[in-house]
Amino acid sequence: MNEHIMSKTIFFHNNNDFTGSTRVLANVIETEYAKQSVTVVSMNTNDGFLSSLANVHIVSVCYPLFKNKRIPFLSGLIFRLHAFFIAFVYGWRYDVFYINTIKPFYAAIVGAIYHKKIIYHIHEKYVTNSFNVKLLEFVFNHVPAKRIFVSKYVKEQYPSQRKSESIVMYNSLSTSFLSKVKIVPIEQRKRNVIIMISSLQRGKGIFTYIDIARKMPEYKFLLILSTDIGSIKCFFKCEIPSNIEFIPSQIDIHPFLRMSDLMMNLSIPSLCIETFGMTILEAMAYGIPSIVPNVGGPTELIKDGYNGFCIDVSDVDQIVHYINKALEQNEYGHLAQNSLERLKLFV
Repeated sequence: MNEHIMSKTIFFHNNNDFTGSTRVLANVIETEYAKQSVTVVSMNTNDGFLSSLANVHIVSVCYPLFKNKRIPFLSGLIFRLHAFFIAFVYGWRYDVFYINTIKPFYAAIVGAIYHKKIIYHIHEKYVTNSFNVKLLEFVFNHVPAKRIFVSKYVKEQYPSQRKSESIVMYNSLSTSFLSKVKIVPIEQRKRNVIIMISSLQRGKGIFTYIDIARKMPEYKFLLILSTDIGSIKCFFKCEIPSNIEFIPSQIDIHPFLRMSDLMMNLSIPSLCIETFGMTILEAMAYGIPSIVPNVGGPTELIKDGYNGFCIDVSDVDQIVHYINKALEQNEYGHLAQNSLERLKLFV
């Protein structure tokens, strides 16, 4: 057993939701901390992947809203002040601060003050260079810690730190996830259902996905978004083609993967570079090929032409071409089989 697992650990993660970074943290806790009572400092308490773990106690950080909307400047300020306070009050009794993503910078500061062992689990590299991003990265770059990067790509985006240990550890699928996988035989698939699982952000390429659905009426497109149906309806003002189905956040995505034939990841590199792609790995467990951007972490999961395609996702016509190619009968069989084979490198 790793030293940090034997020590008393407190976790920090800004949001308990249905996004990829929360899923990864839930998998880490389920796999490595299953026999311990775990404390997580987070914003939400009732609706997210962490809520499904019986051994997790969430200490909620206040994030005030007005009519269900953030209050400019004030919401963020109150959240950070309260988070600092919680970290100070709870932190002294723990040996290890496990910080998921670079967002809980307050935990790194408190951990350094208390001289605790700090573990940073890094999922992201921001494209923007705002004051907030500069603050997060400044703290990350100056606080000694064990750094766990989810891909080689992410590790290369940050300068090395002499007093920090840096490793690449690919995200893995939990035993509970793998136990529910029921693979549809490749020869029985109709090759007509395409799926994308994403957060509700323009940078994730969700409008590109809608454009593709409009151009390919012969296919059914599933779009699972990590929010509620009300927020989804408010977000989209454009006309939606009849062959696309919006699905709100799901704690169990297995039924949707069983009915799908192709996974899409369309993150727009100029707005959001995908650093790993947990949904790609989940699709691989079902023998589902993926079409992904040709930059970032997904290229470490998808070997172009072997278990999917790495392409320029800003070119809708090119995406349409590769969807047709991937779902063509002779091509699809080996892409699907190779997806299952390549999964072995990540489990």
